[in-house]
Amino acid sequence: MSDSDIEKAVKEAKEFEAQDKKRKEAIDARNDADSFVFQTEKALEEVGASLDAADKSEVEADLNAVKAILESNPNAEEMTEDKVGELKAAQEKLTQSAQKVFAKMYEQSQAAQQAAGANPDMGASSQSAPEDDVVDADFKEV
Repeated sequence: MSDSDIEKAVKEAKEFEAQDKKRKEAIDARNDADSFVFQTEKALEEVGASLDAADKSEVEADLNAVKAILESNPNAEEMTEDKVGELKAAQEKLTQSAQKVFAKMYEQSQAAQQAAGANPDMGASSQSAPEDDVVDADFKEV
């Protein structure tokens, strides 16, 4: 490549740098929101029945708002800055309301671990160890 070709390429790269950053931000925002929607839906399936009805409906409303934005903007590269901001705001609202769901999941997992830890295999400690052909011995090198 000649020097003029290199200078032209560098100039074009600088011109498109801002556009590339905006596209990357839109793609990242869409991917993050999509992932969080999936995680929240799974959490609701697990602990939704044990949540307060008001909390559950708030999370579902926020979840549906984020999903609506995602569905109305299937191509992240075509999202405007306003749409990206709207998506981020909706995801932040969902994050706030979904904390109760994830806290409930954590409580249930802690309770399950405590139940398993408090009730170890009770029969194993009262039985003697099975005999095997292993002999423990001290030895001396000569």
